[in-house]
Amino acid sequence: MPFNYRPLVHLSSILVPVFVEATSKPLILAALCAVTIAYTVEELLRLRGRPVPLISRFTLSMSRGNESSHLVAAPVFLAVGIILVLLLFPRNIAYASIVVVAVGDPVAAYVGGEHGRRRVGAKSLEGFAAGAFAAFLPTLMLVPPAVGAIGSITGLLLELIPGIDDNLTIPVGSGAAMLLASMLLISRTL
Repeated sequence: MPFNYRPLVHLSSILVPVFVEATSKPLILAALCAVTIAYTVEELLRLRGRPVPLISRFTLSMSRGNESSHLVAAPVFLAVGIILVLLLFPRNIAYASIVVVAVGDPVAAYVGGEHGRRRVGAKSLEGFAAGAFAAFLPTLMLVPPAVGAIGSITGLLLELIPGIDDNLTIPVGSGAAMLLASMLLISRTL
C-alpha cells in the first residue's frame, strides 16, 4: 500500500503560525493564497489530462476512493480554513484553531480507522475523543484551558457532520467557539 501523505499535510499546517511569527501575516496569507491557486490550476490541468509531474502524483497519493476522478479539494478547504481563521480571529485563537485541525483531524482519522468501534455515521466516537484530546493539549500553549477544551471539542464535533468538508469547518468552527468562550470568560471576570 502506498504511503499516505494526507496526515502529513495536515500536520504541516501547524507550521503556519511559526511562519507568521517569523515573517508577517500578510506575507503568509499571500503565500497561502498563491499556493492554493497554483494547486487548483494543477488539479484542473490534471483533470484535463495534462498532469503536472510530481505534483499531480503527490495529489493522487493523497486522494481517497474515487476522489482521483474529480478535483481533490481537501487541501483547498484546509488552506481556505487557515486563511479565514488568520483573517477573522485574534492571533492566539487563530493559532489554536489551526492546531485543532492540524493535530485533531489526523489523530481522529487514525484512531477512528484503527480502533473505532462505536460509529457516528462514517466516523467513530473513539476517533472523536482521541482527536479532541490530542488537539486540546497544544492549545494549552495558546489559550486558557477552558477555551482550548471548548475549541477542541467543537472542532472535532464538526468533523462528525457528514457532507461538509471538515478541513474548513474544524478551524473556523473551533475558532468561533474559542472566541465566544473567551468573550464569555472575560465578561464573567468584569
